Amino acid sequence: MASAALAGHAQPVAQRELGAVLDWPAILRARQGQPLTSEHLRWRRSLGQPQALHVFALDCSASMLESGAFAKAKGVLLQWLRWAYLQRVPVALLCFGAGQLQWKLLPGRAPQWNAGLIEPLPGGGGTPLALAFHAAWALVAKRPEARPHFWVLSDFRSADVLSLVQDSAPALSHILVDCEPAARSGPRSFGGAERLAQAWHSAVRLQPF
Repeated sequence: MASAALAGHAQPVAQRELGAVLDWPAILRARQGQPLTSEHLRWRRSLGQPQALHVFALDCSASMLESGAFAKAKGVLLQWLRWAYLQRVPVALLCFGAGQLQWKLLPGRAPQWNAGLIEPLPGGGGTPLALAFHAAWALVAKRPEARPHFWVLSDFRSADVLSLVQDSAPALSHILVDCEPAARSGPRSFGGAERLAQAWHSAVRLQPF
């Protein structure tokens, strides 16, 4: 299963220690200029600092649903929330689709049982990508001590990308989990995640499947 494989790659020994955080210098060294994948993720101890807040945003739009990426993204998200629960890492979850946003989890410890929350999520409608980014930025701006990581699981097939690349992204780590399916590679690929990763120094693009 793709989600199980990703979870295995994304959880080296350092990550299993309480308070582990993403080690971006080590990630970039492992990447060596290649497209970022789960195998490149590296973690380090937080040295007693407060644990970083991980904010997840799930794209529930029609394009995600129709391509099959929505189901895969939910599986990946479940694995990450399970890790967050075991490590007592604070999380928040924002779902966006059909022109609307909904906070499914406000900042706090991840619940022990997430399948009942994630699996029934419906998909459809447009992709309010810019609204999702600005909502997450507003949330973390109220928690400057949280050292947040913002994970966006999306195919990034939205015209909002064209305006977002002009924005000055706040200084927090953005992990753009690119779910644009391989079937749309080549001339028909929109490449929204890649455009944002190139525009923002704080952003990296992760290909989960």
